[in-house]
Amino acid sequence: AASFYENLFAAYPEAKPLFANTDMENQEKKLLNSIVLVVESLRHPEALAKVLRDLGARHVNYGTLKQHYPLVGKTILKTLKQYLQEDWTSEVKTAWVYALGQITKFMFEGAGYIKTPTPPPKQVEETTTKPTSEQEKKSLPTPKTRQKITTKTKQKKEQSDKEYSTEKATAKLNKLLAQIINIFWELPNIYVVIIAVIIAILVVNLVGEDSIFAKTLDSASTISLIVAIILFIKEIPDRKKEFHYQAWSVIDGAKGIKDSQARFMAIQDLNKDSVSLRTLQAPGAYLASIDLKKANLNEANLSKACLDNANLNEANLSYANLSYAKFSSSNLSDTNLSFSNLSNANLSNANLSNANLVCADLSNANMSGVNLSGATLSGAKLMETYLVGANLKDAKVSIAELSNAYLKDAVMPDGSKHK
Repeated sequence: AASFYENLFAAYPEAKPLFANTDMENQEKKLLNSIVLVVESLRHPEALAKVLRDLGARHVNYGTLKQHYPLVGKTILKTLKQYLQEDWTSEVKTAWVYALGQITKFMFEGAGYIKTPTPPPKQVEETTTKPTSEQEKKSLPTPKTRQKITTKTKQKKEQSDKEYSTEKATAKLNKLLAQIINIFWELPNIYVVIIAVIIAILVVNLVGEDSIFAKTLDSASTISLIVAIILFIKEIPDRKKEFHYQAWSVIDGAKGIKDSQARFMAIQDLNKDSVSLRTLQAPGAYLASIDLKKANLNEANLSKACLDNANLNEANLSYANLSYAKFSSSNLSDTNLSFSNLSNANLSNANLSNANLVCADLSNANMSGVNLSGATLSGAKLMETYLVGANLKDAKVSIAELSNAYLKDAVMPDGSKHK
């Protein structure tokens, strides 16, 4: 991995600024893990595609451009050739060129450079058969019946066209309303107030001075109340921003404190507002029973934190530092834990069904009684992992990868029980 970056910077010095603020030792580990992922996931291409698309999307934020990909591909091939020497045959080269092409394709899809292909709609084959017997001829519709069928078909088509036109008009109206709402949020407050007053005057002129609406507005206090309500609504986003800023201040202020109820609520509330918790720093924090469903905790540091009985269903914990953390009886189903560090973590009786644990470090982790049914563990490090009584049914993991784990009474991927 170190040789790869040496070759890359020597051949393409323009790529070096992209890694100016990067921990190269950590970056080299990530590269090595990625190569392991590709090799190990050849048996499970669907899992590989998802991870690579996520990786491609993330690299856009790192400043990686489309033209950088060929540089990386050429450097990987050069580095492999250096190390494999006489084992670098034309067949090996062809295989790696193909693999790098697939990696680039999926990462391009994630980065938005090319569209993710969608399967074409199935075509219904129309078959026509001629009647071959008198009985079949009798079963054919009469001219009168055919006319009725034609009329009904025409009516259905007209109804369908009418519904389509209505849907199209509704879509246009929704788009217009969305644009008006966006303008409302972006305009300065003074302009919003002026527009509101002008609209009120126009409505009064249209409905007449004797109308209930006009009489209601014929009061300075009423107009002031309307303006106050409009401004209150207009300032909701600013108040939310202020709340989020205060929440992050609470989290930052609680660093080094094990048990902070204020931090607990701040983290939970930020996630409830769909605020990204990426790179959250809360090592050693007490967060038992916290609800962080669908939270984005990518690259977070929660080492030695207590998250027993927590709800992390569908959360993103990829590349997170979770070493020595406690997840006993937690819900981690459908959670992305790829490339995360879970070494020495306690996950006893946790639900990890359908979780993504590609290239995760689970060495010395306590996973007794864990539900790993349908989980993907390709490339995961399972050195002395305690999987006693775990459910691994339909998990994507090889017997070789499980060879260094403790598996007494565990249900194996094929459904058999390990003795």
